[in-house]
Amino acid sequence: MRILKFIGVFLGTLIITFFVVFGFNLDALKTLYNNSSDLQEGQEWVSKATSLKGLTQYIGSNPQHATIVSRSVVNPDTTIAYRTEKPRTMGTLSNFFLITTYARLIEDGQIDHNELILLERTDRFLLPYIDESHHDDAKTALQNRDLVTKNGKVPLNKLLEIAIIYNDLAISDFLYYKLGQQDIEKTFDLLELESTDPPLPFSGLYITLHPDLAKKEFNAHFEKLSALSKSKFRAKVLNNADRFRTDDEFHDRITKLFEEKQGLGIGFKERRNILSLFPKSTGQELTELMVQLQKNQLISASVSERVKGIMDWPYQEQGLNNDFRYYGAIYDSRLGLLNGIDYGASVYSEEPFGQAVFFDSLQVAFWFHMSSNLMHQDYQQRMMWDPALRQATLQEISK
Repeated sequence: MRILKFIGVFLGTLIITFFVVFGFNLDALKTLYNNSSDLQEGQEWVSKATSLKGLTQYIGSNPQHATIVSRSVVNPDTTIAYRTEKPRTMGTLSNFFLITTYARLIEDGQIDHNELILLERTDRFLLPYIDESHHDDAKTALQNRDLVTKNGKVPLNKLLEIAIIYNDLAISDFLYYKLGQQDIEKTFDLLELESTDPPLPFSGLYITLHPDLAKKEFNAHFEKLSALSKSKFRAKVLNNADRFRTDDEFHDRITKLFEEKQGLGIGFKERRNILSLFPKSTGQELTELMVQLQKNQLISASVSERVKGIMDWPYQEQGLNNDFRYYGAIYDSRLGLLNGIDYGASVYSEEPFGQAVFFDSLQVAFWFHMSSNLMHQDYQQRMMWDPALRQATLQEISK
């Protein structure tokens, strides 16, 4: 009886989460039906990982899907390090390098953080059915916060902040071109990164990955792209992104294709698998950046403070002051992927931490379970203030 109750609750939660992600319409129902077999994948872990302790058991049993790095700035002996060098898909964690480039350019006096940007310009980078609701929510939030002028313009700093909070891919792409590829690459040079791929425009990634544009079946298209060198794949993505931005005929054709196919026109498993072609980094390298940020050594003290002022949105908006003296993060959640980088210090120990957590290529049902409860965010935050959770994690990853 208990297991039937659990299944009922899980299915109810899954359906609600599905409609939140994909929208309340008949097309979403059709998508759910067409992917019903994919939704069986990983169900055995859904019932086991109903708590964070259960999640640690998943981590220990599925090293191929998890990377955990949690470093104390003042006590390196307490470091938790699991699959630290495994390249993992960043998703919107790559926005950290846009933030850092923005902060560096502000401090160098090369851009004005109060520059007014026509909000409508960000729509140019929007692909139908690709996190489209995030863009709508971001624009609505800007309106609700009275940050949009009568002429439809928004200060550059507020546009950047809202993109991070809502994981808005369209605004991220606008900022990519606003800041400029050369300055983003200069930031990489200053950070002396060795295991991290430079960001790529999300519009270019999804356009390149669309099988219909290549007139191929998904598997053949995916295999062909996977065989490309990083430099050739990157060049293809940048070319498609630039054409989408500047070529009206190409823009209209791509928009129509994504409308007709409701995005990529592929199943849940395929949507998860394509993320393996996105830019990657390692838990080790991203955690090192979080530690530098904690020490105000991310390029400079002034750049570090400005970056922290953008990343501290969870502390400002989620009421975390009961557990944290300060806290900042960037998270991502897209089908099969849950990850985050964060820094902070709890009110209990006041010990400063830098962290990177990746759940990558997750089983479809388990991803829906985790994402519906924001488990990865809860896990990361509690790793900074809950000794019992840290101990449980250590026990599982040492088996």
